[in-house]
Amino acid sequence: MIGTQKDDKELMDSALKEFNQRAKKKFMNGIKEHNPRGDKGMCMMSIEARVSCAKEEVMDLWFYLHSIEKGITLE
Repeated sequence: MIGTQKDDKELMDSALKEFNQRAKKKFMNGIKEHNPRGDKGMCMMSIEARVSCAKEEVMDLWFYLHSIEKGITLE
């Protein structure tokens, strides 16, 4: 990719395709793991609890990105 508008659109299309392929399965697995009886879940969480959980997810993302940036590999 060179960085043209066409390249950006192709990147977007590719990212959205992968997201759509993976997101539902991941979400459903999360329900099975964290809410198997259906007595809790995102819809029953307070706004504060959802924000807190989202912040924790962002922290995980930060460390993944940091390791990529630093070139950390298994080799």
